[in-house]
Amino acid sequence: MIQDRTSRLFRALSLPLRGGEFLFWVFLLFIFSLNLASGTWVMVAFIGGLLGAICLVMYDLRLVAILWFAGSPTFFVFANNILDALPFITVERAIFFGLSILLILGFAFRIRQGVPLDSVEKLMLVFLGIVLASMLRNFMFGKIFTIKQDIAFYVQGYLMPIMSYWLMRRLNWTEQWVVRFLWVIAMTSVILGLQGVMQTFLGMDFFMPTWVEIINQGRATGAFSNATEYGIACLVTLLFSLLLQTRSTDSAQWVFLLFLAGAAALGLGLSQTRAPWLATVICLVILFKNDPKQRPLLAAGGVLGVIALLVAIPFVIDSDLFQRRILDLQPIYARIALFASGFRMLIDYPVLGIGFGKDTFKLLKADYLTTFLGISYDAGQRTGPPHNEWLGIMTMTGIFGLASYVSFHFLLWRKLLAVRRNLSLPPFQRLVALYAFTIFTSQIIISFFIDIGYLLFTTSATFGFIGLAVGPWGDTRKPPHQD
Repeated sequence: MIQDRTSRLFRALSLPLRGGEFLFWVFLLFIFSLNLASGTWVMVAFIGGLLGAICLVMYDLRLVAILWFAGSPTFFVFANNILDALPFITVERAIFFGLSILLILGFAFRIRQGVPLDSVEKLMLVFLGIVLASMLRNFMFGKIFTIKQDIAFYVQGYLMPIMSYWLMRRLNWTEQWVVRFLWVIAMTSVILGLQGVMQTFLGMDFFMPTWVEIINQGRATGAFSNATEYGIACLVTLLFSLLLQTRSTDSAQWVFLLFLAGAAALGLGLSQTRAPWLATVICLVILFKNDPKQRPLLAAGGVLGVIALLVAIPFVIDSDLFQRRILDLQPIYARIALFASGFRMLIDYPVLGIGFGKDTFKLLKADYLTTFLGISYDAGQRTGPPHNEWLGIMTMTGIFGLASYVSFHFLLWRKLLAVRRNLSLPPFQRLVALYAFTIFTSQIIISFFIDIGYLLFTTSATFGFIGLAVGPWGDTRKPPHQD
């Protein structure tokens, strides 16, 4: 990882840094010994985790990134439940900011080779700046705001996911490391499927978080606060399993990957949520068209799925699942009603919107509700956020925020297509770009029905995977599509 240290600043600070490193280890071991002697096991576990993190960082930053995306939907929930007593700290935020700081320091000391900002990243920074300005305006002049929740919403819902692209694009991925990344994430499907079974059939809440409010009671939510994010996380692991299947030449490995895909599909079904199901259909249609090696499996799965659906309909048509989660149109009516309300908000606040905040739309919508397309304004009162990401961005950040948001999504979508079509790149990188394009396209479509800014993991996973796909692979390869 460390190539050459030619910076004058690094040479000047080398001796003080070594002294500081020695004092740090002495202090850490002293604190560890005190807590071990006094039986303070929480601190012992914390220091042990810190030591493990330091070892991972010293070995390779890519391993830390893999741990981030594998641990968030599985085991980080236990640590986050404990860390709830501390303000603002979660394992994911600590890893994200830690990785970002280490990368910036590496670039500053010339330990790592810098990657210039591309046009997508510049637009991302513009959007984040507009959102920040809208939030600050809300703090200064808005009628309703909650500073702590709004800052957390900005960091977790937008800053971390969007900057995950910047971070993952600069980790010097190689084909070997990408395969490791895919395998680790794909294998989490077993835990995700187990979470769904435990919550749905056994009534066990072992993996359920206590540090956030669970908003979808009665459905499998895994280690998340809602069934939508759990379902999308299962979809991501399903697609990674299919991607590895396409690359695999070993029959036993292929069968094992099929098992992993089945575990992910089980969790996806137990989410009982239409948005992840729609995303699944979109992804499988794109892959059927563009991945010939998976076409027979997808065709067979589609036929079996249709047969299973036809057999099951007579038994489930009167069930609560079918009536409440599939045939219930009230949530759709609510989204349509709020669409007109959002444009009324934009007319009053065209520049920076009504103000960026977690509950801004929910608390201010009452003054803008209106009947639209024959749907009573009363339907819009039954939901909190708009359940439409683009509508939410438009109302909270105004025209400029929406324009920059749409622009960087379009450029990112076009960049993935360019990598996919670039025949000079390694075939596996082009295949990874196809699957990243698939996930990204499905996210864009379902974001018209959900608020992806409220998701804690899947948007970071999506943007991070895109950064991995379009970034430079290997130590000397230039970025495949530099704007």
